[in-house]
Amino acid sequence: MVNRRDVMLKDVEISVPPISMNGDTLEFNAAAFKLDSNAVVEDLLRKIPNVTLWGDGKITVNGREVKNLLVNGKSFFGGDMKIATQNLAKNSIQKIQVYNTARDQQSTRADSTLEMNIKLKKGKDIGFFGKIGFGYGTDKRYEADASINMYSPKMQLALVGAMNNINKTAYNTESLMANSTFKGGGTNVEYQPDFRATGLNRPRSAGANFAYDFIEKPTYQKKSTLKANYFIQDRRSDNLTETQTTTSINSTAKNIENGNSISSSSNTNQRFDSNYELAKRGHRLNLSQAVNFFNGESVDQTFRTAGTLENALTSTNNSLNTSHNQNANYNVNGNYYYSPSFYTNKTRFTGLNMDFKLQGYENEGQRVNITEFKSFVNSTQNQKFNRKYDTKSNGSSQELNLTIPNAQRLLFTSKNFSTLNFKITNKLSLRTDDNDNHVQDLDTVTNIYRGNAYLSNRVKTTLLEETPGIGIEKSFQKSLSNRYYKTLTIRFHPKMIMMSQDNRSDRSFQNIKRNYQKFVPDAGIDYYNYQYGEYSRNYSLNYYTTLRIPTIQQLAPLTDSTNLYYLQRGNINLRKSVQQELAFNFSHNDQRNKNTLNYYFRASAGIVDDNIVDSLLIDEQNRRTVFLVNADGHKYLNLYGYVRKAYKFKSSELQLYLSTDLNTNRNPGYTNNVFTYSTNLNTNSNANVNYTYKSYLAVALNQSMSTYKSRQEAFNTGYNGKNLGTTLSTSYNVTKKFTLNSNITFNNSSSSNAKDINFTIWNASAVYRFLKGNNAEFKFSALDLLHQNSSVINYGSANSFTVGRQNVLQQYFMTTLSYYPRQFGKREVKNDDELKQTLLVSNAYQLSYIFGL
Repeated sequence: MVNRRDVMLKDVEISVPPISMNGDTLEFNAAAFKLDSNAVVEDLLRKIPNVTLWGDGKITVNGREVKNLLVNGKSFFGGDMKIATQNLAKNSIQKIQVYNTARDQQSTRADSTLEMNIKLKKGKDIGFFGKIGFGYGTDKRYEADASINMYSPKMQLALVGAMNNINKTAYNTESLMANSTFKGGGTNVEYQPDFRATGLNRPRSAGANFAYDFIEKPTYQKKSTLKANYFIQDRRSDNLTETQTTTSINSTAKNIENGNSISSSSNTNQRFDSNYELAKRGHRLNLSQAVNFFNGESVDQTFRTAGTLENALTSTNNSLNTSHNQNANYNVNGNYYYSPSFYTNKTRFTGLNMDFKLQGYENEGQRVNITEFKSFVNSTQNQKFNRKYDTKSNGSSQELNLTIPNAQRLLFTSKNFSTLNFKITNKLSLRTDDNDNHVQDLDTVTNIYRGNAYLSNRVKTTLLEETPGIGIEKSFQKSLSNRYYKTLTIRFHPKMIMMSQDNRSDRSFQNIKRNYQKFVPDAGIDYYNYQYGEYSRNYSLNYYTTLRIPTIQQLAPLTDSTNLYYLQRGNINLRKSVQQELAFNFSHNDQRNKNTLNYYFRASAGIVDDNIVDSLLIDEQNRRTVFLVNADGHKYLNLYGYVRKAYKFKSSELQLYLSTDLNTNRNPGYTNNVFTYSTNLNTNSNANVNYTYKSYLAVALNQSMSTYKSRQEAFNTGYNGKNLGTTLSTSYNVTKKFTLNSNITFNNSSSSNAKDINFTIWNASAVYRFLKGNNAEFKFSALDLLHQNSSVINYGSANSFTVGRQNVLQQYFMTTLSYYPRQFGKREVKNDDELKQTLLVSNAYQLSYIFGL
């Protein structure tokens, strides 16, 4: 007999895998990653093994950089990744999707870019988030900012505003939104003012960002989206500057110019722009516009002295400028792209791309310039000016670009050309400028301003340009499924540029009409090698030709004699200049899951024939007269490259980044009738090390170095300088609510024949988050702790170098209180019993207060 026995089986848990493939889309399930209840998308990305979040905000997946981040398939408040990754709660996310997206229907794998989409949970596609903050500190320093961002399935609206007197300046609505995120990351001390900005600035800004999708779920083939931005900024600035400029006159003599300037300005700038995008099968239309209004006034006072190396004073030139300007400009752009949904071998017309641009401006200004030049060599050369300017100018520029792709079907009937791709291109542009200048000088006898017959003038310029061309392209492809994909493309684009310049003026010598034409071909070779799961590499070699023509201000300007330290003369015999450039680009993107290595290199070299250069005459009193002439021999070389390396460990991450930018050129020119070549070399290098340990510690080390070096061959003189900056930033989360931040920068500046300048900027802050969702923040900041902040001027030019200082923001302490309202999804409605109970409790509290119970 068999005894009966119960057997209990273990529970079977069914869960969604953290990572999966859905067709060509890589998907990360948010629920599979356990995080704090207050975590945001950025915290989730740091947990995903295939994803690297760089210190500069870039995101890479398997080594490839994410070029675009969407939320529910749409751009999110302008497209800045930080607005989505540092605001959206992790608990509102269903999944994160990564896929390749093509730029257009003709794109190949080599043209595709990596895109990331954050898919929200059902019901979480409506919500809001924002910030309200105010801070006050020593020396009457203050800051205040507010933002509210609301979104729904079809609409997005952001309202922002800020004001401060701590050099914290935003130039658009997007910057204000990016600086108001719920959870800033890493070693960046949030909301830190710009201690490198020159002068003391007091900006007040406000803006709005609006987006509306007429189609709830837009796709590449079906889209109707309207976006608009408005931004206004009122800014007041005070600047103090001290400089010393050393200029070579010949092989033995040099001029020393010392300058001191005091300036104060107040201006209001407004900008409104919008964009509408429509996409249907085979059709794409993009319309955009922008309008800017500027109203400003300024007072500038400058004191300049010139002397010799032996400290012998030769002249002084002091000036006082007061000005008021009102400017308005606008631009309208339209682009239409047509491509049939499908076509057969009998279809000859396969599409077109049409691009139209319209720009215009209208400026009006009033200025008074009081200048006194005093010579210590010859007192008869002393001069005084009290000159008033009333200027008006307006103009417009229209440009139409037309491209017909696959033109071989229209041009040829033979199948011999079926392997070649032709395109017909044409650029047509028309530019007009109208300048009306009324100038008056003060009559010292009657103390009345009288018209200046020479400088008062009206000049109109019309420039017509047409550039027809035909592009020829041949591609070779080779692939093996899930192994590799390779493509080689050869391009040749011959063009003929034809230009007509017509200048009409009250002055007969400015009535100039000229025609120019030049054959300006472009060519290139592209090679793309994609090895599945290993790497992708891009190579490109391009050749460009550019035509430059002299302007009326270079040919025949009206010379204003108020600035004797710089008088520009024209040259009616100036010729066009032609620039030829050869450029090479190479990039390597790692496709491995971790420890990725990416690098990039770019080199461009060129020559300019008949380049328009300066012929500079400098006398012993530092009076400079500049004549423009044509000269051959201008050559240049630009190099740029970077290397990124990421290491992912079990509980930490190390990121390395190195970049170098180098440009050198050999410029022909004349100084005091001596022809000379000036050789210039400028470099700018940065090295970054970022280390993070779980969510507790972030450390960043940055080393920057910029150098300049110039040499004048005829005079056998040279100048050089160097600027170094070493920055150590740390962020330590003591608890989930308490964070310590520190940022210290060591600066060194050195230059020819000048003492080294060393100073250190140390900023620190303590941040405490409180309330249930960490929605409130208390922050104490100590800025420029060592009281050493300084703005150093250190740069060189063809035959001179300049060193100096400017006033900057210095030490202060500040306390800031901020609140972050946020809600994802609709607020839950309480049932009737809960609502009644809440009302009873509320009424009871009110009665107790009234009767003093």
